Amino acid sequence: MKPINKIFSLKGKTAIITGGAVNIGKAISKRLAEAEANVAVIFNQSTAEASMLEQEFSQNPAASLFIHCDITNENAVKNAFSKIHAHFGSIDVLVNNAGIFGLSMQDELDETGWDTVFELNTKGVFFCSREAIKLMKPTGSGNIVNIASINGLHPGFGKTAHYDATKGAVIAYTRSLAAEVATHKIRVNAVAPGLVDSESLRSMAPELAKSVTARTPLKKIALHEDIANAVLFLACEASSHITGETLVVDGGYLLS
Repeated sequence: MKPINKIFSLKGKTAIITGGAVNIGKAISKRLAEAEANVAVIFNQSTAEASMLEQEFSQNPAASLFIHCDITNENAVKNAFSKIHAHFGSIDVLVNNAGIFGLSMQDELDETGWDTVFELNTKGVFFCSREAIKLMKPTGSGNIVNIASINGLHPGFGKTAHYDATKGAVIAYTRSLAAEVATHKIRVNAVAPGLVDSESLRSMAPELAKSVTARTPLKKIALHEDIANAVLFLACEASSHITGETLVVDGGYLLS
């Protein structure tokens, strides 16, 4: 039997994290780097944050790569994945984390608002997954982890029907894609966070944070690191016989 630290190691693996420079994505990038993965961080608008994270990784620059890419642009995604594969020699793990959240009553939402959320939250997942699978198939192994949401399993916190629909789509896509690529030994799973703590949440929606905390059986909302830990579990050998699943990380909120 392998030692526990070996089961959770990603040494020698290359992991791509979309939206990997801020918030949950940043925590995932750091956690997978701590597991000794080569980390490719894809970012779009978070240029300053990506630069700061790159400085944090500067002690081992050969093990990280930062790529500016709009994942809703098909050719940009193809070019980014090609660069990452050429740089590291393989793509072993893809974390589809990049996403956008929007609040609107549906009778007040325009077509652009709908399309913007769906473009990033679903089409971006498709473009990145497709390119990763092309590069994983020849190796006979690979791992995709999609960041979904409990809103894809249960109505959200109000004014989120369009966002919830995208996360429901990600969960369905996870299951179907897992069945499709299993013969190539590629696993596909999802993490569905509940409400996640952040400075913006505390400043913009303190009452929401308070009410969700009170309703959650564990009496706290998730930290970014809680989601990163779940991603590491699904990305490593510890979960080698798990595919097509959605791991809920919500402190028991859906039980309430």
